[in-house]
Amino acid sequence: MALYYFAAWSDGGCLLGCSHQHQTIASAVPCITSAGGYVIAVEDGELRELTRKEEAEFQYAVYGVKAEEQRRRANVVPMLPAKWLLN
Repeated sequence: MALYYFAAWSDGGCLLGCSHQHQTIASAVPCITSAGGYVIAVEDGELRELTRKEEAEFQYAVYGVKAEEQRRRANVVPMLPAKWLLN
């Protein structure tokens, strides 16, 4: 089973990506060149989505936190100071 990863992003409706065959997700992340970029797995010549474990590795490589912690942080709503609401 041949498995590698590549960095991908879209531009003008086209899927673009690096030409490298990265052995790890962490090594593919630095090749992402634009916001919204992602890492795609290629297994036996076929594109496939990341598994849950691979997705957690991607989140850690990009954000530096574990996926569970990232989800918890996403649920936090910043509060505006009350004085801003009264003006």
